[in-house]
Amino acid sequence: MAAEREMPSPAEQVARLYEQAETQAAKAGEQLVGSGGFASLLGQMAENAAALTRLGNDAMDLVLRNLRVAGRRDVIRLSRQLARTEDKLERVLQEVEELRDELAADRGADAPAGRRSGAGQRNGASGAARAGTSSRARRGGGRGKASGGTS
Repeated sequence: MAAEREMPSPAEQVARLYEQAETQAAKAGEQLVGSGGFASLLGQMAENAAALTRLGNDAMDLVLRNLRVAGRRDVIRLSRQLARTEDKLERVLQEVEELRDELAADRGADAPAGRRSGAGQRNGASGAARAGTSSRARRGGGRGKASGGTS
């Protein structure tokens, strides 16, 4: 009976073998991760992943271009052009308002005292323009989300 007690059960044998295998695998893993080769392998894998992503994006852009569908680059380019055009138009509108105000002021100075108060309204200038508010503010704001907001 003493021999039976010294013999481990099959479950104990399996547990001991599992622990030994786990210990050896942990040591091998630590040696692998601690080496310089592992770091360079990770670096190469990251470079390859970035290159594959770029190639995939380029391939998708090419497919969209061949299908004559606007891709991301096309939309971004058009939004920038639209933003530049809006900025130029805003500058023109500001100049027109300044000229309108100057014209109203000149006509107001030349008019008799009784006609000065209505001179700006007959020329189409609103109270907001005389107060210095830009046409963009009267129209409801600047660029919306659709134009991208970048220039």
